[in-house]
Amino acid sequence: MSEQVEYARPRRVESPEGCFFYHTMELPSLGVVHGQWDLRSKFEEYVGGVEVAGKSVLDVGTATGFLSFEAERRGASRVVSFDMSDVRQQTLLPFKDKLYHQDRERWAELYGAEMERWKDAYWLSHRLLGSRAQVLYGSVYEVPPALGRFDVVIVGSVLEHLSDQVSALASISRVTGETMVVVTPLLETEERVARFEPLASNPDYDYTWWTYSTGVYREVFKMLGFRVERVTSGEYFYDYAGRWERRFTLVAVRESDQPENALEKLENTVEK
Repeated sequence: MSEQVEYARPRRVESPEGCFFYHTMELPSLGVVHGQWDLRSKFEEYVGGVEVAGKSVLDVGTATGFLSFEAERRGASRVVSFDMSDVRQQTLLPFKDKLYHQDRERWAELYGAEMERWKDAYWLSHRLLGSRAQVLYGSVYEVPPALGRFDVVIVGSVLEHLSDQVSALASISRVTGETMVVVTPLLETEERVARFEPLASNPDYDYTWWTYSTGVYREVFKMLGFRVERVTSGEYFYDYAGRWERRFTLVAVRESDQPENALEKLENTVEK
């Protein structure tokens, strides 16, 4: 029996009150609603100049959905917004005095309520913008292949918050048909190295794990059947703190698939 994908049913959210906006949004009847990051007028730069018109687009870690809605506005043929289904899928740093470390279930209860506010902001924006984007909640480590392949997959400011970026990229790669766009901090070296970002003296900074180098990403993408076509950078406004921050965009394109995939090879070997 083939796997079925169950998209989320739209929520009817009437007001921004109680919503948490990750992206600054410009919404009909509400005007500008400020969030943590303001990417308005920066979409093309953010996605490394990748064309989305006429393409199917998967937005991984959609948050308030700015990238999904902007891809729609620019003529994407199909858009799916993907975000976590359960806050327990997120791994934070284990600071001994924080609730996450002391009582994981209580943390999940409180943070889960916060995540619902994030989702409400998405659904309010979805309704006011008249979006047709579909929504799937799940784990970034287990993106269902039953989604099919998307022409363009955007992974915007997600990987640095994961304890295991490589497994996430492997999962995402299975549904990437042509191009994967990864936006993240980056070490500008071809050495295959990573920097551990948190400090024991700064427990508030418990949500960012690693910054990888260009060399690491280049090798991981090769393993997955992609090549890094280009790396660009830009300055983006961190609305929450009122400052600009630099981020890098890696554009990776799929190499030609082999005519016989790994499963077929295994089945053929067993039959022989």
